Amino acid sequence: MTSNPLTPAESTDLRQIVYNKIRDAIIMGIIKPGEKLSETELAQTLAVSRTPIREAIRQLAQTGIVRLVPRKGAFVTLPTEKDVNDLYEVRIALETIAVKRICKKGPKEELLRFREYFASVDHSTDPNAFLLQDTAFHSFLRNSCDNRFLNQFLMETYDLIQLYRHYSIKGVDLKESSMEHVRLIDAILEKDEERAIRLLQNHLEGARDALLAFLKDALPASEAD
Repeated sequence: MTSNPLTPAESTDLRQIVYNKIRDAIIMGIIKPGEKLSETELAQTLAVSRTPIREAIRQLAQTGIVRLVPRKGAFVTLPTEKDVNDLYEVRIALETIAVKRICKKGPKEELLRFREYFASVDHSTDPNAFLLQDTAFHSFLRNSCDNRFLNQFLMETYDLIQLYRHYSIKGVDLKESSMEHVRLIDAILEKDEERAIRLLQNHLEGARDALLAFLKDALPASEAD
């Protein structure tokens, strides 16, 4: 995993840097789901005033990563089962469009590099290393679709999904998940759009189910429902 982003912020574009640092800390699981964000503590940690912290928290609330509770403060979002189902419904629809476009003109060298990695994964692979490659691959699909609006919408759904992947990945068979990636890449390379879409949808439905299983086991019934 990369180094802790919660280090003093040094940049002329302070607001964006502070936003990125807090966002990355949440995505990486350093600030955990359900945890309260303390403006004072974050300002001290990042060596900035509370103003850019407050602005970053408001911006994060707009993306859905943070939830603002009146008179209580800001908390990292805890999803419900409906949230997960709704989020994956959107993700599957958008990534399906991305894969359809990539099948027509996907960058071959990049696809082959991902294929080589996923084909090498076994049960001894570090889950965090796998997660980084999985994230990179799906980001590649998003970035390669040549549609800036689709790219933006998918990027926002990825941020929310990544909140919980560090936890739900524990229940995933990395070897099987990697072979799903390999089969998907092969279908894209062969420009078999119908097969690629089917494989992508099955893969994402499995990821959704793993996340739902994690939430069911990890959260109180009142929060998971």
